[in-house]
Amino acid sequence: MQRKTKLLIAGASAVGLVALALGGFAVAHSRHEGMGHGMMGMAEKFADRYDTNKDGNITQEEINTNRTQSMNEADTNKDGKLGLDEFQTLWLSTQRESMVREFQQFDRDGDAAVTLDEYRSPLNHLVTAMDQNKDGVLSQDDLQHNRKHRRWGQGMRDWMQGHGMGYGMMDDEDGETTNP
Repeated sequence: MQRKTKLLIAGASAVGLVALALGGFAVAHSRHEGMGHGMMGMAEKFADRYDTNKDGNITQEEINTNRTQSMNEADTNKDGKLGLDEFQTLWLSTQRESMVREFQQFDRDGDAAVTLDEYRSPLNHLVTAMDQNKDGVLSQDDLQHNRKHRRWGQGMRDWMQGHGMGYGMMDDEDGETTNP
């Protein structure tokens, strides 16, 4: 894929995420208590990050200020741009909360360590649950059958919920990321 095409896809994805987050911002702001995951959680995170004066509104100035500060912190050599290592640091800092939540889902006994059994547990019964013809393997036919009957989407989200699999790891029939 050409570099321009990749950049256009990445840009369109980012714009889409921002639009979705802004669309849910008002609802998320009014339902702050008891927020779940998914779109409402994204909107809440967006508001927490960019509504810096906590007035319930996000201005372009607040977004620009936040982005400038983040960029300046990550730009360790102060050349006004981010190399891959600098961008990695920036990206990882924004993903830390998700990583911690994922770690806690795997750490079933709460001892602040993930064992091999805890790591393997979420997928222990995946083949059995999804194997339509009961031949002991997941084939393209099994996956297509599950998608056609919405088992891959809804069924897998239901099965995965509480199994330490994290959020945003499953795609629905249209390739859209879905959350349990």
